[in-house]
Amino acid sequence: MSTAAYSSRLSGGFAIIGLLTAAIAFTRAFQFMSIYLLPSRISRYAHSTNGQPPWALVTGASDGIGRGFAAELAKQGFNVVLHGRNHAKLSSVMSKLQERHPDRSFRILIADASKVACLNCIRPVPGQSHTHEPDDSAPAPRTDFDALRTALDDLNLTVLVNNAGGGAVNPTFLSLGESSEARITGNVSLNALFPLHLTRALLPTLRRNSPSLVINVSSLADNGLPLLVSYCASKRFLLTMTEAVVREMKLLGKGGDVELLGVRVGKTTNTAYFTEKPSLFTPDSQTMARATLEKAGYGHGVVVGYWGHALQHLLIKAMPLWVKDRAFIAAIQMEAANDRKTT
Repeated sequence: MSTAAYSSRLSGGFAIIGLLTAAIAFTRAFQFMSIYLLPSRISRYAHSTNGQPPWALVTGASDGIGRGFAAELAKQGFNVVLHGRNHAKLSSVMSKLQERHPDRSFRILIADASKVACLNCIRPVPGQSHTHEPDDSAPAPRTDFDALRTALDDLNLTVLVNNAGGGAVNPTFLSLGESSEARITGNVSLNALFPLHLTRALLPTLRRNSPSLVINVSSLADNGLPLLVSYCASKRFLLTMTEAVVREMKLLGKGGDVELLGVRVGKTTNTAYFTEKPSLFTPDSQTMARATLEKAGYGHGVVVGYWGHALQHLLIKAMPLWVKDRAFIAAIQMEAANDRKTT
């Protein structure tokens, strides 16, 4: 083969590779944009079954994004079960929602998400909390998931939002070596074990009432932040669980029409931790909840719920490892310093 012919074939090969690369990049860009431009399909889950109206269960509904989910779901035609561990807070939220949505029904479901399995046998360390927020109510018994399922059996439950979660407090930022067994176990219970067991318990109900939806709320912190090890790891657990359960249902042929949607969430306002004004990259909690619900109905799998957070996530993924390490360390140092000033 002559040199000219060889060069021509080589150039042709590079051209094909270039076209394939461009096509893949275009496809990925189109898929990314479509996620945030497609209309909401949440209404497909707002159906009656045997004459019963649709219900949604929102865990961690007393504040923040959970409260936003409850408000948005009520607006979209769902009756809502409000889960939490503080009855007074949930009663206040329910009263306000009932006032805004007089045609909807609401219930309260009390369960401490940080007390799954054998956590009660671990002695807490004085001065450290393993829960996501301070609570002066009496200690709760171990969570009984069979009892939770039974409490919801009379409802046409079509949506489960696994939103309850958060980092440990007192202090918020603490190295793994300094963290107590109770602190770590409580935080993993809250963010990983509770939604895992609740999904296990309610999947038969959701299959029976299908089409139905499970939303697992994770965090951009699952990229791995220092001094928040148990929180970051348990949030990544939640997304892996989402993907694994979908494949398991397909394998066993027991999925029915149940969609599982894992959603990464970035910083929002109107929570117990942040009270700043909303911005393009820091939406308020109800905007975040609305954006998440708009992703339902398409079988996306795992997404970043809000477009501004999605851009942040793309930037994180594009960073070289050494840049990412320095950026995360610097961010946590600043947050930890601010946390010490306010405590």
